Amino acid sequence: MGPNMDHTLYNFYFNFSDRHSLKLLYSALNVIDDGVHVINENGVTVFYSKALELMENYKAEDVIGKHISKAYKLDEESSILLRVLKTGKPVTNYRTTYYTETGTEINLITSTYPIIIDNKIIGAVSVNNDITTSKHLIDKVIDLQKQLYSNLKKNGTRYTFDDIIGISPTITNTVKLAKRIAVNLSPVLIYGETGTGKEIFAQSIHNYSLKSKGPFVAVNCAAIPATLLESALFGTIKGAFTGAEDKAGLFEEADKGTLFLDEISSMDISLQGKLLRVIESKTVRRLGGKKDIKVNPRIISALNSDPQIEIIINKLRKDLYYRLAVVYLTIPPLRERTEDISHLVQFFIQLTNKIMNKKIKTASPEVIDIFQQHDWPGNVRELQHAVEHAMNYSEDTAVSLEANHLPPHIIKKFSKLTVINSNPVLGNKRDEPLKQCLLKFEHEMIKNALDNNNGNITRAAKELGISRQNLQKRLKKFDII
Repeated sequence: MGPNMDHTLYNFYFNFSDRHSLKLLYSALNVIDDGVHVINENGVTVFYSKALELMENYKAEDVIGKHISKAYKLDEESSILLRVLKTGKPVTNYRTTYYTETGTEINLITSTYPIIIDNKIIGAVSVNNDITTSKHLIDKVIDLQKQLYSNLKKNGTRYTFDDIIGISPTITNTVKLAKRIAVNLSPVLIYGETGTGKEIFAQSIHNYSLKSKGPFVAVNCAAIPATLLESALFGTIKGAFTGAEDKAGLFEEADKGTLFLDEISSMDISLQGKLLRVIESKTVRRLGGKKDIKVNPRIISALNSDPQIEIIINKLRKDLYYRLAVVYLTIPPLRERTEDISHLVQFFIQLTNKIMNKKIKTASPEVIDIFQQHDWPGNVRELQHAVEHAMNYSEDTAVSLEANHLPPHIIKKFSKLTVINSNPVLGNKRDEPLKQCLLKFEHEMIKNALDNNNGNITRAAKELGISRQNLQKRLKKFDII
């Protein structure tokens, strides 16, 4: 500790009886990840933690013993510590941007409290969480997203209903329903497992709607901290917090278009209440502003988990859910539309050929058969990645994707041919092609499941871990019933 680190902090806190106890306190404050800054009644720094050194690129000896205004480009109005010292009122979860004496921009979420002994304010302490890197990354992501979309379609989209691939009744009926939904302007809540294509549907609905000429603005609520998401959604007024500028939020940007709120249940529950007010009033007030601005974007939101469960576990407000889910659209998982797998594979092969400069024409029957039996927890996105993996592993001269090109977890799952080889019905079939072995084994498993459940298709499907619709297709395929 520097020469100016006297007993002031010792007197502030816990009436420690000796210097050893004071050192223990300093050590404890220095090991936590949050930066801690303490000033005395004169505004002079008496403690400056190691975490704060890293955040601000200062050394404790450069700050301790100095008035806070000399170490920072701050005065009594702009310094939260000095404001709390003067008013005696705590300021919590406050986002602040400021510059150090060396010109370094700092972005923090800070909670600052007065230190009061015998009804007298004798100092203030702030606990700080650094969001500088997060803010810069989020700003960059938003800018890159705008650039990406602006290079594709003028309204900020890249997909229409024509980009949804599939011939199965499950997906074609979903597209028909989405088109009916699109022509009206009611809020839409899209539910689908991860990787099912929720944003593709959201963009397609926008492009099929009366608002298609307006902007499509998307935000992933799980990717942005609550304190930054609020200003991103609603905008800011210069002076709302230190470093704030006049900036429109996403609601204003999406006016006359569509605002897509992905992973809505990841939004902080208190922010959901503010969102509800904006949606109901069709007005937004920028952070620090006094004027309500009229906004009227169509709201499309999305969830990858059951909204009823999210409500029960208090991750989604019930009143917000009812406001967002005026129309509810479910995107089917890939395991319920296996007829589409071969079409999707062919599309991904053609797409990846252009990127990798390869000449793959198709996937082998063995690969398609494996793909149709896989349960695809990651849905279409996982299928796309599996094809891309196989394309990377294929030889430059290859014209088809083979089973040995597939990702390891899929190979492992479907390479248990020892089970087939030891099966008394199949016998030793090591010389038979993989597809034939798999078909025989699949036929035997289905028959056994039906026998185990007295011919009940629903219970047999549950035992096999597939949908009833999927099992019925396979019964027809093997002519079992």
